[in-house]
Amino acid sequence: MRFFPFAYFAALFLASCSPTAQLPEPVGLAYLVNKPIHLNVARVEVVKKYQSSSAPPHVENDLPVPPIAMIQQWVQDRLLPVGKTGYAVVTIEDASVIEKPLQGTKGFRGMFTVDQSEQYDAKMSVKIEIFDDAGTAKNFAYARAQGSRTVGENFTLGQRRKVWIIMMEKIMNNLDEELDRNVRSYLKEYIS
Repeated sequence: MRFFPFAYFAALFLASCSPTAQLPEPVGLAYLVNKPIHLNVARVEVVKKYQSSSAPPHVENDLPVPPIAMIQQWVQDRLLPVGKTGYAVVTIEDASVIEKPLQGTKGFRGMFTVDQSEQYDAKMSVKIEIFDDAGTAKNFAYARAQGSRTVGENFTLGQRRKVWIIMMEKIMNNLDEELDRNVRSYLKEYIS
């Protein structure tokens, strides 16, 4: 009977410890299989209205691929200027990722609990405007997407990076769906 308290606490400890998190593999950017949207403009410009910050709680520059770079790549992949006049301006209005610390389990139980320690909230918003050669705005399409993920306090840097990649892929795929739908709805007269 002397060993009962030790056996009890050992069993409690083993039962409360969670194994290393098994994360799904990133699936990639689904929109890459889609054909580019042919815009009847002479050129496409990108304006970075959103200025990324390296100051906490902003962590977008810590991601393997910052959101601004993902949006710029989307423009190259999906918008193809095929006209002779006018131009399109893609304005990146938001490309932020905020880290929020989460409160862990307190007290004795907290010693044996693996909590979610941080939450990452990401937002992307993009406006696509069409201008004539004189600089007069003709029409625009807008889209935004956002998402959140949490990570466990026992996650390695590699596991965190995988969570970030999966989160950003999903948000970027959602942004592409909304942009594609809105460009085809609101800018249809400029699609060749």
